[in-house]
Amino acid sequence: MTASRISTVVFCALAVAILHVAIVMPSHPAGLTLARFLQPTWELPAVLLAVALFPARGLRMLVVVLALALVVLRVADLGTYAAFSRPFNPLLDMHLLVSGWGLLASSVGRVEALGYILAILTALAAVGWLLWISLARIPRIGRAGRGVTVALPMVAVLVAVVAPQSAPFAATPVVAGQIARMTRGVADLAAFTEALDEAPTPAPRFAALDGYDVILAFVESYGRSWLDDPQFAETAVPRLEAVERRLAEAGWHMRSAWAAAPTRGGQSWLSHGTLLSGLWVDSQTRYDRLITSDRASLNELFRRAGWRTGAAMPAITLDWPEAGWFGYDITLDAEALDYAGKPFEWVTMPDQYTWTAMDRMLRAPGPDMIEIALVTSHAPWTPLPRIVAWEAVGDGSIFDGTLRDGGTPREVWSAPETFRAQYSKSLDYALEIAGQYIANDDEDTLFVILGDHQPAPLLTGQDAPPDVPVHVISRDPSLLDRLPAAHFSRGMIPTPDAPVLPMQDIRAIMTTAFEAPTGETR
Repeated sequence: MTASRISTVVFCALAVAILHVAIVMPSHPAGLTLARFLQPTWELPAVLLAVALFPARGLRMLVVVLALALVVLRVADLGTYAAFSRPFNPLLDMHLLVSGWGLLASSVGRVEALGYILAILTALAAVGWLLWISLARIPRIGRAGRGVTVALPMVAVLVAVVAPQSAPFAATPVVAGQIARMTRGVADLAAFTEALDEAPTPAPRFAALDGYDVILAFVESYGRSWLDDPQFAETAVPRLEAVERRLAEAGWHMRSAWAAAPTRGGQSWLSHGTLLSGLWVDSQTRYDRLITSDRASLNELFRRAGWRTGAAMPAITLDWPEAGWFGYDITLDAEALDYAGKPFEWVTMPDQYTWTAMDRMLRAPGPDMIEIALVTSHAPWTPLPRIVAWEAVGDGSIFDGTLRDGGTPREVWSAPETFRAQYSKSLDYALEIAGQYIANDDEDTLFVILGDHQPAPLLTGQDAPPDVPVHVISRDPSLLDRLPAAHFSRGMIPTPDAPVLPMQDIRAIMTTAFEAPTGETR
């Protein structure tokens, strides 16, 4: 066999290998098995047949583009399953590229992040180029080889048509799946718009909370798995028990429940929108529609009832026009919080400073309704701040880069056991700091502390529920007795088998349980 013939055979084999991987590549992490990659398909011989019989450059380019598109879409699916436990939707998820860039750049640096992206694009271009030149060799394989190339696709297509249920050939559904998801997204938006247009209920007075501050705190990535996973529970249970003891000694009472969040692994704003609107906001399209609607948020309802409303949002570093829908009198983003210390990779400031700044800048005489986002437990969970004396926090300059523990993101993310351990430490810090702040609070306050979502399935597994803990804390136990006992149990640890609330139902509970004045029955 001549060198030219050998080269042709090698390139033809390379074309077959690249096309086969592009076709059988799974969209779900569970499909990353050897059996999946050994699965025959009718698409591969059909493509080879077309290229062998019609060796036009246009057809070859079409095959290369489609193959790369399949790879990109399936990698996108794998990524969103790993991060959010759901498939990728081109109509809804393109904005995640911006968020992903921000997290990567803040974790490893802009130059290195750009290097990663260029490496991926270069690898993709190299695969496309190899496929292009390999497909060009197929028409050169000779009469005998071409006969095999023609016969195999004909048999494959015949079997797939005659006996599609029993044939060992699997069609590629990825494009159809993406189109179906986009179609469902359009229909879902129409249904959501109808829900937004429903007649509003009378504005609540929150009479039982007259004179009380209400503080709603979302704890980043505080999911049920932190309590259920045996590795995490070694830290979680003692921490929550310690917080419960500290609060009880300071005269506080607690009730805890489970709530199902609309998102996992990220997109915290969907959970904020869900709770505050009382509607299930599980996609960017729904969220975008919500914030352009006239539906009053829970914050706005408190404002109409006489509360001053505010927000402490340390993760907001860009313009945030959405704030107008929420109904805040004062919005403190990362810049307005006046933090003088150094960031902790992606995390702009430690929770201890956020609590302190919120107390100083948003709480004033008269009832306040404040929403606060606590982000120390956001990925990459390193480095973590050390706890300092509260009177030493000041403008945050004490966090000058020395009071921190943990390796670099690259070191922590080098193995699952290290980033799992670091995640658990971040929540241990977040709950300890929240407990310290509440224990020292001397105002009449109702605290609602809850997770925004579960962490990424990389930590929890694909089968973990979407549940997050919810804690309602007050010095007045009669206020907590108004909560539905089927869902809320005493203490800081929810009853494991308690029924789970959809997160949007928390708004309905807030607007009904505290409506009747103290001493009156509901």
